[in-house]
Amino acid sequence: MNMSRKRYQYVQKETSRHGRTVWYFRIGNGKRTRLHGEYGSDQFVAEWRTLVASAETTMPDQASKNTLQWLVDRYHESAAFKGLAPSTQRMRKNILKSVCQTGGKLVLTQITRQTIASGRDRRADTPHAAINFMKVMGYLFEFAVDAGYMRSNPVRGVKRPKIRSEGFMPWTDDDIRAFYEKHPLGSMARLAIDLFLWTGLRRGDMFRLGPQHIRDGVIEFRASKNAKMVYIEISPSLARSLDACETHHLAFLTTPVHGRPFKSAASFGNWFGKMCAEAGISPRAHGLRKKGAIDLAELGGTTEELKARFGWKSDAMAGLYTREADRRRLAKQASKKLNENALSPHLYLKSPHPKKNN
Repeated sequence: MNMSRKRYQYVQKETSRHGRTVWYFRIGNGKRTRLHGEYGSDQFVAEWRTLVASAETTMPDQASKNTLQWLVDRYHESAAFKGLAPSTQRMRKNILKSVCQTGGKLVLTQITRQTIASGRDRRADTPHAAINFMKVMGYLFEFAVDAGYMRSNPVRGVKRPKIRSEGFMPWTDDDIRAFYEKHPLGSMARLAIDLFLWTGLRRGDMFRLGPQHIRDGVIEFRASKNAKMVYIEISPSLARSLDACETHHLAFLTTPVHGRPFKSAASFGNWFGKMCAEAGISPRAHGLRKKGAIDLAELGGTTEELKARFGWKSDAMAGLYTREADRRRLAKQASKKLNENALSPHLYLKSPHPKKNN
């Protein structure tokens, strides 16, 4: 007669290459610990109980089902989250971790539009943080709706705060001249600014760009932010700058001390900021990308051309630049028409004669 033997939690069976049965204690993907003695023996049970007791004191508390923290954990495991760029994953994890520190125990049915609006208002002094909060929570609850955990997305319909700032300031021609005067052709700083000017890539992609991305005089690169391919023909100016800084790495830009590729976008950005400070200017790296978009739009670049050049997926970002360029162009045309068709170029009122007032 077959009798079912007692099952011990977190115990796994394994058969060695010699056909011998071995038992291990393991929680999830954690470390395996060998259990000695026959299955169910006094020695086996004693070791198992010791390991369980030790695990219970070190294991984090499990989030209750259908709470905000539980939903965040499910989101981190989802294909929607794992398909994001690493930098985007880090940003969303940081925001969600902060939210769960105060509201992680909220039951999903308790989270309403008013809950989201309250979270927005608590961040009123930092509108950029408020907008990022609403964006990330929107993605989280969109996942919850798709997965069947919630019926509706509570973020929808909640107004985002308005920001008057225009973001990063674009570089001016004077900024570029000052940088060029400080950092001559052949320097790593000069190569960095030329790569920014002639490729328009983001800082997070620039430090990874290398010779392997060039084919027949064209840079072919997949943007890390949205996985969009960009194709950039190398200009004579950029070719001259590249030739002046030969590299033996898979990245054009290298650290000044060890001559190795930068480890991250942050370290590269910090270094480039120092190069700007040495030139006596304050613009940031992203301002070069913004200047390139403005220049292309003012030269008559279309929305589709800007999307292809800068790796944008939607029309929204490209439309900002083309609309502004159109407004500037139309304003100049309007001014020209008024100047050419005014009734008199010297219309002004004559002041009364002082003697007539006596």
